[in-house]
Amino acid sequence: MENKFDEVVEKLRFLDGVTKKSAKRMAIDLVNKNNKIENAQEALDIIKNDLGQCPTCFYMTIDNVCPICSDPDRDKNLIAVVSTMSDAMTIEEIHDYNGAYAVLNGEINLSKNITPDKLTIDKLFNRTNKNTELILALNSTFNGELTANYIRDIARQRGIKYTRLARGIPVGGVLDYVDEKTLSDALKNRKKDD
Repeated sequence: MENKFDEVVEKLRFLDGVTKKSAKRMAIDLVNKNNKIENAQEALDIIKNDLGQCPTCFYMTIDNVCPICSDPDRDKNLIAVVSTMSDAMTIEEIHDYNGAYAVLNGEINLSKNITPDKLTIDKLFNRTNKNTELILALNSTFNGELTANYIRDIARQRGIKYTRLARGIPVGGVLDYVDEKTLSDALKNRKKDD
């Protein structure tokens, strides 16, 4: 029979990356330090009321405004294709990229039944034209490579320019864990993917 504590742990586990062990730690911390509950509730209220996902690029909106799409100084024909919002934020943190994003909300993963139609790939290509360059800034993992190759093939068929990040990012590497200098160099030294 499930008790209230187990119910809390299960509710915390729905977040990506939260294991049962970390969910238990969070729940215990909130029980032990009751004042943290108010901070957590305030954070959740901000997320619920003020933050969202841009319907164009799928980056984060603040008060229904996407800071990337609404910036007139951004090059909308230069689109970094990333797996997650977190990957886009990682690129933003280097302050060396002035293009737009296409957040796919995942990668093709056939073992988890994540097919191209479950990602935002169609919406990405609705934004492209003959002047567009797609920077395939996907993870150097099997699923990242599979997704990049799928997008590359569509771009090639449509005559859209595409490049890949330079290979300073190790094979099997995840953008979220790459240091700023390596990521900055990978963006600057991107190359056409054959």
